[in-house]
Amino acid sequence: MTITEFDLSQQVAVVTGGSRSIGRGAALALAEAGASVVLSGRSVDDLEKVAGEVEALGVKALVVECDVREPDAVQRLVDATVAEFGRLDVMVANAGIFQQWQSSEHLTLEEWDNIYETNLRGVMVTCLAAGRQMIKQKSGSIVTIASIQGVVGIEGTVAYTASKHGVVGITKTLALDWAQHNVRVNCIAPAFIARDVEPLQEDETAIEFVTAGTPMRRWGTTRELGLSVLFLASPAASYITGETLVVDGGWCAR
Repeated sequence: MTITEFDLSQQVAVVTGGSRSIGRGAALALAEAGASVVLSGRSVDDLEKVAGEVEALGVKALVVECDVREPDAVQRLVDATVAEFGRLDVMVANAGIFQQWQSSEHLTLEEWDNIYETNLRGVMVTCLAAGRQMIKQKSGSIVTIASIQGVVGIEGTVAYTASKHGVVGITKTLALDWAQHNVRVNCIAPAFIARDVEPLQEDETAIEFVTAGTPMRRWGTTRELGLSVLFLASPAASYITGETLVVDGGWCAR
């Protein structure tokens, strides 16, 4: 038996930061469910590789170069999507960066501003551009990507943690503002994910920190994150909005 509520055939999804790791995992899961996928990011060559994987699943892919720190570029992303496919059904606001892991007194305002521009302002700009189009359509699903650091604090990450708490706040408020338009806004808060390139996975101290703090005693996978995105994006979650789905192997249950 097929559960039709997970079927995204005829739908169009955009994934920011879609060239690798969580973005790639989300793009492939959405494509497997039948969605056409628009991949955006700053590295066109890497985006093209993922686009090839998406098209191998039998759906259409479009690559649009976009830096979420630039509002005009984000609007061009949405405009290009609508011009190509006629609509925008799912926006995965995934693009983000991590800070240097260090005690907070060493944080510079330059790094704070860099984190803010990408992780918080960039997510807000992305959501607003997508939301305006979805309001016109009277339907849509936005999935923001925060972190367990949007739910709890972890020492040495004050800028990143503040930005991800902000993403959770953006998600809740937009969900309230746009529920009347049938536009859902939800968030995923992942813990430590085994990404395509993850320096922490080469650090013995970090490995011990992650495995000791995670009840399931392992890193999450980008596939697991992609399937979580698919759930919130799909009609299977049609009565869910303003929520943060924590995908963390039990980390926050402590």
